[in-house]
Amino acid sequence: MVLAGKLATELGIKSPADKFYNLFASQLHHVQNLCERVHHAKIHEGEEWHDTETIKHWTYVIENDIIFN
Repeated sequence: MVLAGKLATELGIKSPADKFYNLFASQLHHVQNLCERVHHAKIHEGEEWHDTETIKHWTYVIENDIIFN
């Protein structure tokens, strides 16, 4: 099954650019601990969080609706 779509938002952050980049480059599994709208993240298929072939399952909130992706 293939899901296609685009989700965009703008946020103000109080962090040096290198720490923000490091979150997405090597600590993606910690996003749910830092963002109140991301409830859960897990690997659905694959070995590593940062492998391009890995399929991830995200649960997050958009406009008070819980989205399972």
